[in-house]
Amino acid sequence: HLVIGTSRADRPSYPLGKRIAFVLLEHLPKSSARVTRGPDPWRLASLLTTSQLDVVLLSAEDAAALQDGRPPFEAFGPTEMRALARFGSHLLVTRPDFPDRHAWLVAMTLEQHGDALGAEVRVAAGDVVPAHPGALAYASGAPEPAGPEVASEEAVAPNHVH
Repeated sequence: HLVIGTSRADRPSYPLGKRIAFVLLEHLPKSSARVTRGPDPWRLASLLTTSQLDVVLLSAEDAAALQDGRPPFEAFGPTEMRALARFGSHLLVTRPDFPDRHAWLVAMTLEQHGDALGAEVRVAAGDVVPAHPGALAYASGAPEPAGPEVASEEAVAPNHVH
């Protein structure tokens, strides 16, 4: 379940987050994308840095301040994040441990269906926050990264003697 964090205090983030979740849910249904709202960007930073959310939508200004550990985010110190995409003045950011394959799929889906978002989409926009390697791979034309290997039935099911 890809839950996208937005902020009540950042009024444009929630409608944009809803459109992003809709596009992902419609064109990448396995994402089970949903949007949620926290009271303010500080709470989103708290949820992101404690691994309670994987993805948040922040203004570029807030993303830069969180990355650098500047007010109002000084309590978190410098925070390592990666950008999946930029939507005008907002960045969709994630933690560095977000899987490359997931980032590639999100970037692909958002770029291919960006016209439904009502905002210009730039995947792997690393101008404020470094680009996520998976989103960067998509933007550079690299193939979809391999995901975790799925165990074969034989490896999962015990051998039965008949």
